Amino acid sequence: MTFLLSQLAHSQETAQNLFSQYRNALYQIQMIDKESGNKSSIGSGFRISDQGDIISNYHVISDYVYFPDKYRIQFLDANGNTGELTLKNFDVINDLSLLKIDPANTSGLYFDLAEKLPQQGSLVFSLGNPHDLGMIVVPGTFNGLKKNSFYQRIHFTGSINPGMSGGPAVNSLGQIVGVNVATAGNQIGFLIPLPKILALYQNHTELAVSQYKQQLQKQLHNNQQDMVEQLLSSPWQYGVLGKARVPEKISDFISCWGGSNASEKNVRFLSVSNRCRIGEQLYLNNKLQIGEVEIEFEWLTSEELNAFQFHNFLSKKIAFTRPGNVAGENDVSNYRCNQDLVTNAHGVVQKSILCARAYKDFDDLYDVLYISASNNFETSSLISHFTLSAVSRESMNAFTKQFMDAVSWQ
Repeated sequence: MTFLLSQLAHSQETAQNLFSQYRNALYQIQMIDKESGNKSSIGSGFRISDQGDIISNYHVISDYVYFPDKYRIQFLDANGNTGELTLKNFDVINDLSLLKIDPANTSGLYFDLAEKLPQQGSLVFSLGNPHDLGMIVVPGTFNGLKKNSFYQRIHFTGSINPGMSGGPAVNSLGQIVGVNVATAGNQIGFLIPLPKILALYQNHTELAVSQYKQQLQKQLHNNQQDMVEQLLSSPWQYGVLGKARVPEKISDFISCWGGSNASEKNVRFLSVSNRCRIGEQLYLNNKLQIGEVEIEFEWLTSEELNAFQFHNFLSKKIAFTRPGNVAGENDVSNYRCNQDLVTNAHGVVQKSILCARAYKDFDDLYDVLYISASNNFETSSLISHFTLSAVSRESMNAFTKQFMDAVSWQ
């Protein structure tokens, strides 16, 4: 008990020292609507050089990237001073932005970047401005990198609340080890790790406003291509679903679950399914997130429906399939679909529908929706479905081919 009290006292003392030392390097980042002059959203940021370089999240300033004529970026410092910030560059994949403040508007110490990540179990301090209540310091535990994730995140045990996004996470020396990015509640937080900050800060070139969309497209294209290549090169694990043999796990960063209606009463068909999702998305703006991957196989069979009734049932089920990500008419075109009856490499006959819609701001990026129903049995069928978000035409075609040929009969 004495040891725990001593640890708590040390933690509180360290937090107080950190705040008093670095308060002038902490900022509230505000998105200001030019028409009203009022802030529309807030986050946090921190200074990492005597030249005025500030790190925050991409999602904190995303409205400015999309609508630079409508918004401006403003800081509020610990002394109540405000002023404009410029956006130098960003990393949408890792949710980072690099901003600049006029060095004449700065004073005191700036945060140093650590040389390496701390050991698992180390004490880490998260700083930020939760709910517009003023800057605070939250102690927590560094739990290493999040497992089974395509996007590297630090698992942090501590309270990260709205408004703290973009704030620094530091070791006991005040050195940056990560950036606040998200919370799952119940003292489960996530940080962007140090190497991603270093990559943006050390390798950036300053962007003009006219280059923002080009930078987004380049980063999205490279990331989605890398993701699909990893999905296609991973050894797919197979299992039995009804009379079919289907992939039941295609990557460590895609989580899968099974289910059935076998315990339900008064159903006229048996449904057994395997559903997989990535569970992570990329934030582009407050109305658009991309990066969804959905894969689903469902075995349907009935002893009560005749062949005609079963066919109608299948047709209605396919008609109500929807894409995994939501995008508006300002962002994407309408879906265009091709329907065909195909036989895959294992002799499985499938009535397939492949749909794609294009992103209006980004060349060669598409949302893809695929669904098929096997046609080998009168009152049984395998429904295969996937959705991909913001992938190239080349990635779409490669994934579709491998997915279609992955199904076989036992």
